[in-house]
Amino acid sequence: MRMSRGGNAGPLKCGKGTTYEGGMREPAIAYWPGTIRPGVTHEMASTLDILPTIANLAGAKLPQVMLDGVDMTEILVHQGKSKRETMMFYPINPSEMYGLFALRLGKYKAHFFTQGAAHSATTPDQDCPAFAVLKAHDPPLIFDLESDPSENYHLPVNERPDLQALLERIKKVKEQFEATMVFGESQISKGTDPNLAPCCNPQCSPKPSCCHC
Repeated sequence: MRMSRGGNAGPLKCGKGTTYEGGMREPAIAYWPGTIRPGVTHEMASTLDILPTIANLAGAKLPQVMLDGVDMTEILVHQGKSKRETMMFYPINPSEMYGLFALRLGKYKAHFFTQGAAHSATTPDQDCPAFAVLKAHDPPLIFDLESDPSENYHLPVNERPDLQALLERIKKVKEQFEATMVFGESQISKGTDPNLAPCCNPQCSPKPSCCHC
């Protein structure tokens, strides 16, 4: 929203609040003198990968639950390849009704739904502001992020057999992921409880009636 004053996603499409690359893709810096050598990588990683990575480096056991993260040690320490091949994209208000909005498989990204957002209102692209209403795409819009990181030109899925095979792979990955996806209860939708508000005068009495801010 701050445009050139810190809100410019450069060539990436749209901005925060959307599932386009401008709303999701971010750079990262890893710093560990003597262990991580200076350099640049374009391997795919996620904040979801931090837990399994630190657990591996620390020799700690992972919790016995299904995790979406993978170990990034090979990227960070050995300048190798990422174990991550897929990335799932949900909107800011995910729901079981729609499920995944987009899915990345290798260099390809498929959009099953697209929607603009208020935080992208200053972007001139008409797909980005809040008035860009929710749209379903069947077949999904598929982009080659290596040659088209701006997501300007979706691939002609219905015209090429190789893209049909790619689409089937993407659908299979999506189906397998969503079969294990469990939505948690929304904490925000529970509303507010005045008894849980912080007390601005913690030494007062009687509580909570004296806790006026």
